[in-house]
Amino acid sequence: MHIAADRLQTWVTELLTAWSYSPEDAAYLADTLIDANLRGIDSHGVIRLAAYRARLDAGLASATATPVVSGTGAALRVDANGAAGQFAGRAAATAARDAAREYGIAAVAVHGSTHFGAAGYYARWLASEGLVAIVVSNSEPIVVPFGGRAALFGTNPFAFAAPTSGAPLSLDMATSTSAMGKVMVAQAEGRSVPADWGVDADGAPTTDPNAITALLPAGGPKGYALGYLVEVLAGVLTGAAITHGIGNMYSDFSKPQDVGHFLIAVDVSRFLPREEFLARMDALAEEAHGIQPAPGFSAVLVPGEPEERTRAARTADGIPLPETTIAELRGLGDDAGVAFPEVAA
Repeated sequence: MHIAADRLQTWVTELLTAWSYSPEDAAYLADTLIDANLRGIDSHGVIRLAAYRARLDAGLASATATPVVSGTGAALRVDANGAAGQFAGRAAATAARDAAREYGIAAVAVHGSTHFGAAGYYARWLASEGLVAIVVSNSEPIVVPFGGRAALFGTNPFAFAAPTSGAPLSLDMATSTSAMGKVMVAQAEGRSVPADWGVDADGAPTTDPNAITALLPAGGPKGYALGYLVEVLAGVLTGAAITHGIGNMYSDFSKPQDVGHFLIAVDVSRFLPREEFLARMDALAEEAHGIQPAPGFSAVLVPGEPEERTRAARTADGIPLPETTIAELRGLGDDAGVAFPEVAA
């Protein structure tokens, strides 16, 4: 089933407005979700709306709260203050941009937050503002450490983006083999997953997404180490909760999540003239594109290009949604008095 991106975004905006978000905030939050779906990151798109509604109903999130920015110079802090993670991310990215332009580099630590969508959304925005950006976040434990049987860290995403003469170079990845949201998508679509995504209750690899109780780190010890790095930056350094102190987004309604994010922004013009930097970035991409593809591949791409191709295709053909997700969204709309738009097969 497919639905036109603009129609889905309009519906999500109307739904969020019905949930008491301001029109501006509703449009922004909707954009973060639809952007993820357009880029093929369905795990961070509209599939998350039901969980957001549940946490609003539990009083663990507020549609009207405003993040608080504090600090001076190039080192700043953001208290999410009960606002959705996307608004903490927006406040942090804006503060990082402004400080980096003034000081050349900036770091922003966020605490008291929630799931903020795809980390790459903020990194790419900073890149569009002429900055090199790194964005990381911790999350509730779902990934086993290398050599362990029980979860320690979350998927702890790492995002990087840099300006080019076209779409930003962008990397957005979980430090686990897969994001938990992708397991959720597989559950919704009723399909199996690769055996290296996660383990069952006995610690054995499984292809059944419904049997997965924990995910595996990407690349074994390397992914575990990267996840540890993210936990230090986004959790320990920010003052946010860490590991099992983080509230589970879907099952723990006894406390706020207290997720942490950490953003770094660098003004490229402090090191090279902007046009020279862009030319060097383009030359690097051309060199990568010039590598002869291996058997089974049509071309060598640079980070972010697969997602841009998916965006173009889905903008033209619509965003695919599983029937289970459509039914869930339609239910949310019915509850709020916002009719879900028609979909095409």
